[in-house]
Amino acid sequence: MSRALDEITEDMTLYHGVRLSQVLEAVYTQGKKDGARTAFEELDKKIREVHKAVPHKNPGKPKKTK
Repeated sequence: MSRALDEITEDMTLYHGVRLSQVLEAVYTQGKKDGARTAFEELDKKIREVHKAVPHKNPGKPKKTK
């Protein structure tokens, strides 16, 4: 990783340095979003499993007493 960064920054101008920092920031931000998306998908999956595990029936009308 270090060698690749050295190759990229070898002939870097200020413009290219700013562009590189913007790209790295965008990659970092997208990684955070992907991590959050994964976490929320896991939560949704577990909630669906819990809904299936707990049977729910509407009570309906009470039975008439004689």
